Amino acid sequence: MAFEPSLGRNARVGTWEELAQGTFRTATGKLRQGAFEDAAALIEVTLLEADELREIYQEWPNRTVEWITARGAAPDDIAAALHRLTTLIGETAMTGIQAEWARFVQSVEDAAAQCRAHDREADTAIEQARMTWLGIHDRAVDRIAGIIDIAVRLVGEETLADLWNFLMSDWYDIHERRYSPANQSWDDSAHQLMVAIVDGFHAHLTGVSRQGDIELIEEPDRLGFRFAPCGSGGRSLDPTITDDRPRAAAPFGFAVTTEPHDWAWNKTGICSYCVHCCLLNEVVPIDRLGYPTRVIDPPTWPESRSDATCTWWVYKHPSLVPDTIYERVGRTPERRPKDHHHG
Repeated sequence: MAFEPSLGRNARVGTWEELAQGTFRTATGKLRQGAFEDAAALIEVTLLEADELREIYQEWPNRTVEWITARGAAPDDIAAALHRLTTLIGETAMTGIQAEWARFVQSVEDAAAQCRAHDREADTAIEQARMTWLGIHDRAVDRIAGIIDIAVRLVGEETLADLWNFLMSDWYDIHERRYSPANQSWDDSAHQLMVAIVDGFHAHLTGVSRQGDIELIEEPDRLGFRFAPCGSGGRSLDPTITDDRPRAAAPFGFAVTTEPHDWAWNKTGICSYCVHCCLLNEVVPIDRLGYPTRVIDPPTWPESRSDATCTWWVYKHPSLVPDTIYERVGRTPERRPKDHHHG
């Protein structure tokens, strides 16, 4: 563990291979090696990794309902849609993540205390903490994905980018300032972008085992982080981690794009929640900085029934990003930086 300035808090440190392994799994490994303090510190980091999700999953659903209302949807229609969602995902999910957060905190504290007591049975407590967070996380994802679906139903698919811009405008500004070449080198930006990927997707408990494991892919011009599947948007599309009840299918029917849009990679079958990844990492950075900060190969519905993997790429320099990446989001590479190493 060390302080990570770009996150403003402590985070895991290590090689990318080490960081690609989920934090709960890594804590259990340290416990089995008898590294009790390391195991305790790692299990406590899961709270820090999850905390950003706690904030946005508490805030976004309410703000989305505000947006739907402001766009002129009838109050009775909103109420009926929220009632339908409640029957689908349950009262606990609809109450919100903050109401459940204390349970996760307690489970982490219990597991850390057992580790520090040199209790070799603490792996049971670590697994209990993971399962507690898994339930809380997935209910929170169901809530925000379900309310985004309501926005599509009541206001229209074509307004999805407007909704996500409303929810993420602060993020866009931070992203632009941080990754601007005027403010820091691309080497620094690339490192921070990759740190944020592994840190954030540990909390989404990516992978079929829901441990937060990430597959690393090294290519000459870029490094890839593959989620098979991602635990948030990918979960809407993936049968393997939803007991064969992907949220894009009945009875949920959460909206996926039915027409191509620049802000959804000009693909159909993009989960409405996943749209925000296209905007935050590709469309808005290209418009503001001249290049994407991360390049994403997303899953699509219904192909995701057999493969719901999502891969995020960080290029070794923005000059290496191909023209096709710009073109698929309706942009041109005319402001793409030149680099003396890469021509």
